[in-house]
Amino acid sequence: MNRVEPSIDEVTTAAMSEGRGASKRRWALRVTALQLGIVAGLLAVIAGAFFEVRPPEAYGLCMACHARDLVTWTTNRFAGTHLAVAPASFVFPVLTTIGVLLGALLAATTSGEFRWSNPDNSFKTFLYGAIVMNAALIAGGCSIRLLLRSAAGDLLGVIGFGGMVAGVTLGTFWLRWRAIR
Repeated sequence: MNRVEPSIDEVTTAAMSEGRGASKRRWALRVTALQLGIVAGLLAVIAGAFFEVRPPEAYGLCMACHARDLVTWTTNRFAGTHLAVAPASFVFPVLTTIGVLLGALLAATTSGEFRWSNPDNSFKTFLYGAIVMNAALIAGGCSIRLLLRSAAGDLLGVIGFGGMVAGVTLGTFWLRWRAIR
């Protein structure tokens, strides 16, 4: 007698009707944050040793600085320019930005949460992103770097970190106001 396996939709519907939430996929790989952190850390150390990367002090994990260095390194490589890059990107660019984007895409698609969304105003969204990126580069980088610089007593780090805290606070109030409006 042949047994027919239920489809994913049938399993999901059955699980939701029983109150168990999302379906349990047999093929899904379960990875904890700790496991992923250990693997990512080991890969970063191996890549750093392979490419002989010597990061500057407080370089951190920065979407602004690493994206800037990726664009600058690529421009230097293919356009023959001599723009300044951080010492960590002399040999090969730091690929944090690409890794975060690909990791987010992979996580969203495997969990079924990936959706395209169009902003209300594309130009305004682009402008806000450019302002945030330039402010991060002027302030000296990411929140981790600002915190490290503040801890070392750097005035620019204290000002930048204070500005970031104020911006997050104001942004939260604005989002709340917009949600109830």
